[in-house]
Amino acid sequence: MKGWFWAFLILSLCSQVHAEESASLTLEQSLQEAQNHSPYYQKAQSMEKEASWGQLEAWSEGFLPNITVKGQYFLPDPQYGNLNVQFGGPQTINFPGIYPEKTLALDASYDLFDGFKNVHKLDSANNYHHAAQILSDWSLFQLVRQVRLKFYQSLAAKLLSEMADQNVITLENHWKIVKDQLDNGQATKYDVLRVEVQLSEAKSDQLSAHDDEALARDNLTLALGLKKDDRPLSGTLPVLDSDKILASLAQVDFQQRPDLRAKELQTFAAEDASAASSSFWLPKVSLIGEYQFYNSPDYLYNAAVSMNYLSDNNNFRTAYFVGAAASWDLLDFGYYMAKANEADEKAHQSRLDLEAAQLEAPNEFNHWKRKLTSSVALYKAKLTDVDKAKESTRLATVGFKAGTRTTTDVLDAELEQFRAEAGVVQAQLNALEALNNLEMAIGKGIEHD
Repeated sequence: MKGWFWAFLILSLCSQVHAEESASLTLEQSLQEAQNHSPYYQKAQSMEKEASWGQLEAWSEGFLPNITVKGQYFLPDPQYGNLNVQFGGPQTINFPGIYPEKTLALDASYDLFDGFKNVHKLDSANNYHHAAQILSDWSLFQLVRQVRLKFYQSLAAKLLSEMADQNVITLENHWKIVKDQLDNGQATKYDVLRVEVQLSEAKSDQLSAHDDEALARDNLTLALGLKKDDRPLSGTLPVLDSDKILASLAQVDFQQRPDLRAKELQTFAAEDASAASSSFWLPKVSLIGEYQFYNSPDYLYNAAVSMNYLSDNNNFRTAYFVGAAASWDLLDFGYYMAKANEADEKAHQSRLDLEAAQLEAPNEFNHWKRKLTSSVALYKAKLTDVDKAKESTRLATVGFKAGTRTTTDVLDAELEQFRAEAGVVQAQLNALEALNNLEMAIGKGIEHD
């Protein structure tokens, strides 16, 4: 009976632990949910699809014939169909006017030459689409780094908040001890006031730490694309090895960074659009044609023989023509010239943006490489400080029990230990932020585990 009881108890505990783990939020889950819900990433995907339709637009407008169908039904005035002619005598002769009453026409035109506007527009659309594809992938790359950093920031804020809570509890215990010592004559009012001041500061820091934790969690929820998420976080802050990371970055080609490559393609697209706008200097030559189905009203109808001498109203006839057309706008040169210069300036601006980004990329890389090195070094130094502070706290506690140290000595040692432990978390977070921005600076992920 006891065996069944213990088996049931263990099973219940395992089920509870599994339920708690499934209800928590891990880094992998965060990345997946951000990809599924983030409006910023979905917007980048939509922009890529929009650019793909621009390719079809350029191809259809510049390389496919333009075909239209039109029909009409003519309802003229009764006098419209007759022409009265008087040949010098009093008697007028009535001539019937021949015109189509019902018409169905198929018009077609094809541009044989438009100053290579169609070629430039298609090249521009292709470059814009390729750039949009790269930016869509780059948006996902940025989203992963953003969510990862905010996840670690939330974890760090949680740790610092817990440390602040523990610091307040420690100071409250010291305050009780000092109060008892004051009553027993073993402490002075100065000792009590000193602890109270430190406790007040610790409570203020505790409130700030709680606010930082809530804000960091809200920022993570926003990055995930969710309105609300109260799941507890599951994970730990990784420890980085700057030497190993930087050793893998011996050769960095900034020209292949996705956002710079996209800017370069956007510059090419703007230059192609500028060339397309300058095609107004040349005339446009087109091949045109029309094919008609039509019938005409009854003219000179002979009722005796049921004969219509000029048309058969019950059957449609056909007609067609094929020709060439040329057009050249002479009086709108001011408008087209302005449009061409606007496009040229946009291309120039795009080129300057690319050059500025290319100049900034190496500086970003060097900046975050230095930040990573210094943050990891500071993290290692803080670990040493924590060990020293723990030993100092141990010695102060032993001395206090032996009567050679005071509660003030113990309190100071514990505060130094708290600051050192908080400094470890902050240095660890700074190193992760530097790694995150270093990956953004080179445009690819870095193995750091």
